Amino acid sequence: MPHKAKRIERIFRLTVLLLFLQLPSLAPLAQNIMHLDSLNVLKYPGYIIDYTQKGIKYTDKVIEKYLDERDARYKTPNLYKWRFMLQYSNEYEYYKFSARNNAQSITLSPDNRNKMGVYVGWKWIFLGWMFNLDRHNTKNDWNFSFYTAKVGIDVFHRKTGENFKLRKLSGFKNPVSGDNLVPQQRLFDGISVEQTGVNVYYIFNNKKFSYPAAYSQSTNQRRSCGTFIMGGSYSSQEFQMDVTKFDNNIRESMHPSLNFNRIKYHDFSINAGYSYNWVFAKNCLANISLTPALGYKYSCVKSEENQSIFNNINVDLVSRAALVYNNSRWFVGMSLVSHTYTYRKSALSIINGFGVVNVYSGINFFRKEEKKK
Repeated sequence: MPHKAKRIERIFRLTVLLLFLQLPSLAPLAQNIMHLDSLNVLKYPGYIIDYTQKGIKYTDKVIEKYLDERDARYKTPNLYKWRFMLQYSNEYEYYKFSARNNAQSITLSPDNRNKMGVYVGWKWIFLGWMFNLDRHNTKNDWNFSFYTAKVGIDVFHRKTGENFKLRKLSGFKNPVSGDNLVPQQRLFDGISVEQTGVNVYYIFNNKKFSYPAAYSQSTNQRRSCGTFIMGGSYSSQEFQMDVTKFDNNIRESMHPSLNFNRIKYHDFSINAGYSYNWVFAKNCLANISLTPALGYKYSCVKSEENQSIFNNINVDLVSRAALVYNNSRWFVGMSLVSHTYTYRKSALSIINGFGVVNVYSGINFFRKEEKKK
């Protein structure tokens, strides 16, 4: 048996050596095999890449034709294909719960969060990665934005529940002394919030006005211009609060309507507003945009005693502002995006808002080929 094993090993080594020596002569055979294969991917190794490039070019043409028309006197496209950007972000959020009939309110919010990010952009798309600068930041969130001359889309998801503080109390008194209660700014771990939303809007004066010039640097606004905006949005908001986490003095004087375990509502709204791009100097742009929204809310409020279903109409607000310098090669700027949502019933109202301030700087590279006339 040992002699047989050694013999098999010698045959295996010889076979590997012969195959190695014959690799050049096997190349035509390999080509024939790939050529005769029924799978086009094997027949043409670059098939997937070619098909993807054709798809991108076709999508590019469709977007430029139907979604990105422009008047060259007011805006011009970016001269480069790609963008690289560094960004610092400061995020904030707050939640105010009020018992309207009793004039009591509780305001909770975490400390502002700081992040740094690296982004790479191509035309209308920006992809990147951000990391937290704060040690104790467990917030889970993501945002996606897509801007063309005619339409814009914002999608967001947020889930928070740690590092909250009790910021303000109104209408709460000490049961013994009668003095107004003052929050101690201590950590409050009795709240959990989850939000998901999508906002789609149409830009009317799209041949002259450019949203991307202010928020994604894929075009340049050359003359000041404004536009009306109209769209629709959907958001889902869920709040869970453990009132036992409050101090005894707060719990003892708390109105029953604030003693809830869970509130979840779905908001369907129509929004309309106005946005203006002010070109105050060469390559310099300032933008402000306000879009109030009239929304229908379907809500579920759950407490220890019962569960109630409500339907009502409320007003929300999405606001944006930006300041940009862009000479087509280099750009630097800052922007603010803020969302405010309201929930109002006779017994309970909630105002929650969140936003982000971004400061960024970047460079455009890989100049586009000029189209032949």
